[in-house]
Amino acid sequence: VIITMATAGPIAAISALAEQAANRVCADCVSAPPCAVSVNVGGAFVCGACAVAHRQAGYRTRSIERDRWQESETAELQGNSVLAETLETRMPPFYRRPMPDDPAVIRMQFVLAKYKRGEFANPARQAAYHRSGGGFVKSGRLMKRLTVPSVAAASVLHSGSGGSSSGGKFSQRLFELSERDNYLRYHSDDTSDSTVRASLPLDQLNVAMVGALIEMAHPHLMMISYPSGEYTRCLYVYHEDGEEIVAWYNAIRGCQYYRLRMSLVPPERLLQLSYEPRLADWLYKTGPRLSEPWRRRWCLLLRRSLLYYSASMQPLAKGELWLGEAPAYQVLTGPPTGLRRKSVGNHVFTVRTPERDYAFSTDSADCCRRWVAAIADLLAVPPTPQDFLYCKKSST
Repeated sequence: VIITMATAGPIAAISALAEQAANRVCADCVSAPPCAVSVNVGGAFVCGACAVAHRQAGYRTRSIERDRWQESETAELQGNSVLAETLETRMPPFYRRPMPDDPAVIRMQFVLAKYKRGEFANPARQAAYHRSGGGFVKSGRLMKRLTVPSVAAASVLHSGSGGSSSGGKFSQRLFELSERDNYLRYHSDDTSDSTVRASLPLDQLNVAMVGALIEMAHPHLMMISYPSGEYTRCLYVYHEDGEEIVAWYNAIRGCQYYRLRMSLVPPERLLQLSYEPRLADWLYKTGPRLSEPWRRRWCLLLRRSLLYYSASMQPLAKGELWLGEAPAYQVLTGPPTGLRRKSVGNHVFTVRTPERDYAFSTDSADCCRRWVAAIADLLAVPPTPQDFLYCKKSST
């Protein structure tokens, strides 16, 4: 028996829709099972996190199982498949869908772009991050964290816990992006006639939205990292407008995507465009002799590297620990052999490399488990040739 919207009661109707293959996964992040329906957009079956973004965008959502449905409501629900055919027909292949642990700005801007602004159905509305046929250029002003504090800084973020600065001073800078000429560059101030301070090859950049990872940071904070000699260098920028910072994020990804296409890489073999940090947290670390004092470090697990800093949002790490492939590289719960100084935290884990053991200490068992599990998952996958381009070794 085929249940239709015209003949089914509201309970049977919503159940039948929920069982359709396309509606068993979230319409937006396509990575979590739906628990609600966004009614005003035509009946998108969405997960809990995306449902929050829909409500914040002004749409009404209803629980699939807990709410009481009326026939007039279920009759108008189209479901994910129909909505994708109308709202995602021209979605750029590089545009970043939200993922489970993404900051709110990524999820919110995806919902607004798809449903409210109609960007993925009309390329003319994608001018802020995409140009059909390639050759994309973009310029605009972003707030950039200053390496050396300046009186002229336009914004100051507060200090983080433990006396380490998690903010710093930001000042407006002019940024320029060119797909054809392969650069992201920024000027010494916010005018085009000022000196270009740095010109970074797009082919080597990684962009990540990290505002949710850093204490007291701006929610729209974006980290741009790139190899610089023997180190990985980071710069941090934000824009007050969430739409604009996400446009920059996707514009950089778009330029990288089309440059890969020009290099004759088949679409099915395109490399991953950007990497989000797997974990970021304050940990304690001791030195190579395992008898040195424990020092508090801001640790970031990015790509196949564990980077540790004296404070968050620093341009250069105190050290970079490359994580290769098991069994040469291992992560173990507990201290390494020979540890002679009592840890500050109560929970210790060890990263074993061919050169030496690295000891890290955490304040909670849960934090320790998260780091051990994340590093173990990473080590279980062999490095790619692309990974080795970013291989950095630490000696401290």
